[in-house]
Amino acid sequence: MDAQRPDRPAPVTTEKLMAYLDGELPPDERESVERGLAASTELQRELAMYQAMKSDIQGLDFHSGSYRHSVWDQVNRRLNRPIGWTLLIAGLVIWMTYGTWLFATSSISRWEKLGTGAIAIGVLMLLASVIWERLREWETDPYRNVQR
Repeated sequence: MDAQRPDRPAPVTTEKLMAYLDGELPPDERESVERGLAASTELQRELAMYQAMKSDIQGLDFHSGSYRHSVWDQVNRRLNRPIGWTLLIAGLVIWMTYGTWLFATSSISRWEKLGTGAIAIGVLMLLASVIWERLREWETDPYRNVQR
């Protein structure tokens, strides 16, 4: 019963149907699928469904066409961001300088100052090393220019 009758085409699997749709079958298997399609309306419907899904998926656009770059985007990129970073860094420097001066002139014992200073310096060193590693990774990241 395992032998196929010559008048009946071999059953067409979903994988073969998909390969047929993509044009990836060798000529002999392609002819087998075409004989199966000629003999089965159910297989023809399944192929039509997969063709529709393929065309729908190929027609998808992942880029939003409704957004247009405005003049304010350029103003933000060229003016607001640099001013914001400058003010942030200047404020942090002033705040850190004042905090260090208050810490140094306070009446806390030297051991407490040394311990607190060591913790602060250690945290800053770890933060700097993490930022440095992320910057090095970012330079070689193959996905950094992928738009979502």
